[in-house]
Amino acid sequence: MMANPATWQRTSPFAIVFFVGKTIKTLGQSFAQLLVTFGALAVLIRRNPYLFLLIPLGILAIIAAGVLQYLFFRFAVQEDRILIRQGVLKKTSLDLPFERIQGINVERSLVDRMLGLVTVSLDTAGSGAAEGQLPCVDAALADLLRTRVSAKHGSGDEGDARDEDAEEASTGSARRAVGGRSGRTGERREAILTLTTGDIVRIGLANHNLVLVGAVLALLGQSLDFAADILAPAFESAETTFAGADDLAQTLLVTGFVATLLAIALGLLIGAAVLRHHNFTLWREGTTFRSRAGLLTQKEVVVEAAKIQQISVSQSPLMRLFRRYRLQALPAAAMPAQARDAGGLPGLAEVLEVPALKDVGAEGIRARVFGREGDGLTVLPGSRGFARISAHFIPVLTLRISLVSALIGAVILFSIVGSERAMGVSVAVVIWWFCSLPPAALIAWLKWHRHGFLYTAEGLASRGGFLGRKVDSFLFRKVQSVAVRQSPLQRRKGLATLHAHLASGRVTVPFINHGMACRLRDRILYRVESSRLRWL
Repeated sequence: MMANPATWQRTSPFAIVFFVGKTIKTLGQSFAQLLVTFGALAVLIRRNPYLFLLIPLGILAIIAAGVLQYLFFRFAVQEDRILIRQGVLKKTSLDLPFERIQGINVERSLVDRMLGLVTVSLDTAGSGAAEGQLPCVDAALADLLRTRVSAKHGSGDEGDARDEDAEEASTGSARRAVGGRSGRTGERREAILTLTTGDIVRIGLANHNLVLVGAVLALLGQSLDFAADILAPAFESAETTFAGADDLAQTLLVTGFVATLLAIALGLLIGAAVLRHHNFTLWREGTTFRSRAGLLTQKEVVVEAAKIQQISVSQSPLMRLFRRYRLQALPAAAMPAQARDAGGLPGLAEVLEVPALKDVGAEGIRARVFGREGDGLTVLPGSRGFARISAHFIPVLTLRISLVSALIGAVILFSIVGSERAMGVSVAVVIWWFCSLPPAALIAWLKWHRHGFLYTAEGLASRGGFLGRKVDSFLFRKVQSVAVRQSPLQRRKGLATLHAHLASGRVTVPFINHGMACRLRDRILYRVESSRLRWL
């Protein structure tokens, strides 16, 4: 039975696991830091085996930190707000009114589902991080929070920010898609997309972390010397068998060994995709988009349509072969995609992501999010409506890449040879610079070929990429600031670069006509000033 939510209370003791994991994430926020940590630890243990005792001490310290965080965590749910008190050395108090909450994201691990517990993240309008998290609480409490937040929003003054005509122009198509109902009560649930088993396999095969898996295996192989002693007899037996075989048998053995390693690596990637995206479902309730996925840990993401600032659709070379796209609906102050893929920072705002979908599905989500304002825009990289940027982009990027390459080569050569042979190093750097021009020009041409832009009266889509392709689409009224900048070369050629800053990041359109860039800037500023719709 759920305790009285208005009184100060602790979460479930199983929240200690959550706080331990949070401590581990804080200690190692990037893979590079983990490599340095484990590499240094392996070297120290090899020189002094007694330092191996530091590992259990470190584990005990992490567990103790998690227990202390649990003991100092309190929360209370009142009629119109939620109060959270936490912190061991640094005390933090959070007073969060329900009208500020835009979404309640729920995550359930396997143990949580067995015990009827959930981890709740409270997402607000203007914050880049989750304002508050309630780890391992009753599912009934999450339902209570959703009910009170929905009631608070339903009785608020949201309609004062837009008149009836503007509301119909922005969300008319969305209302028709859900049967004409609006508001937060009595809304029908519209299923948008469900991933198939084939899509999950494609996601695993297209995962770019194959090199990362190889690096981890190599690191473990260097650090764990005792594994070599255990496997030594097996390798000696294999060596004897290999030496006694003929050429064909040796070729088959090597091929089979490589194929086995590749199959194991691909199996790991596909398994990771299954764990993360199993039973992925995307649906909409009124103006709220929800996604749920996960095999062991089930995660639910909730994002209000008004909070979505831009839609990013990317396509790696393998996903292009599979004819699939990856879509991300970025809310205000969203975390960059690279940081999310690398693990990110704990507590950052959730992003509504569809890891694999076809072109029709991507355009359907774009139409649902942008409504009538997005008519004429596209999120598909292969659309023929994109205009190319100026070809002057190629020599500028070629020169930049080649100079950076020459600078790196000079640093490496001077560190190896020394300053005694400065003349020889200078000649080698010049030769290296000339040799780097053709590949730099090829890279610049590929990037120029990927670049493009498309605009309508209400929004803009910018395309870019190198080997893969990516499109960022947004509405003009979502822009926070816009600037037109010119380098000396661009000024001589009558070109400019347009920078549009949104609450979710920056979108750049380089090397376009200066007059067109100024017209786009003026159009954006006009729509920002004249729009009666809220941007958040």
